[in-house]
Amino acid sequence: MENAAIRQDERRPVIHVYGDSILKGIVMDRETGQYVPMRNDDFCAISTKYAVDVVNKSKFGYTAERGWALLSRALTKQKPCDILVLEYGGNDCNHNWLEVSQAPEEAHAPVTLLEHFRATMKQMIDSVRAIGITPVLVSLPPIHAQRYLDHIVATTVGTDADKIVSWLGDVQMIYRFQELYSSAVTKLAWETGVPYVDIRAAFLDRHNYETLLCEDGIHPNEAGHALIAQTFERAAEQLFGAGHTAVPA
Repeated sequence: MENAAIRQDERRPVIHVYGDSILKGIVMDRETGQYVPMRNDDFCAISTKYAVDVVNKSKFGYTAERGWALLSRALTKQKPCDILVLEYGGNDCNHNWLEVSQAPEEAHAPVTLLEHFRATMKQMIDSVRAIGITPVLVSLPPIHAQRYLDHIVATTVGTDADKIVSWLGDVQMIYRFQELYSSAVTKLAWETGVPYVDIRAAFLDRHNYETLLCEDGIHPNEAGHALIAQTFERAAEQLFGAGHTAVPA
């Protein structure tokens, strides 16, 4: 029994990551324009440095609602992890730009209404806490509005930049609307008292943060992901402390 207790105490904490293409480590290939995963994701350093196992369940294009559907299935198992990282909002705040371009005089809703996004994120927080899992919220990296608009027009047949801007009011509204969703995550972290990783601040603290983004203006490039990895490593130090640092072989 004593040996079994020792083995249980020495069990490596398990971290599950639920997010979209940002934490999946997706970048745009400059030559092909295709989205491809990086060889290493943002959690490799943490997994190596600390005595933890990281399972990245992030998926390209996922919204909070789709993430909740994926997570709710996992929660049917008895405490599938110890820490759960949540990063959504980038796809939730998006619009059907073809519809916007075709009818700029009409109202258009985002993929996920802001209040529904907040409610879904809160449901995930409450659900994992109820079974003893520690949730961690992550802010969104900033986007580059003009570069993203150019990408929309270049890749979506039938869109017109002038018509989209006429609906937006000005092109920077793309940035501000995405910021609303990131701010909602920040507010949730404050209200619920859960650990919070502010990768947005890390980007905005850099001069010319757009150099950390791919050509589409929304996905971090390799340098951007290096900054995300550094930000998570600092957060891991606060969360785990030196006592959880892996001992070199």
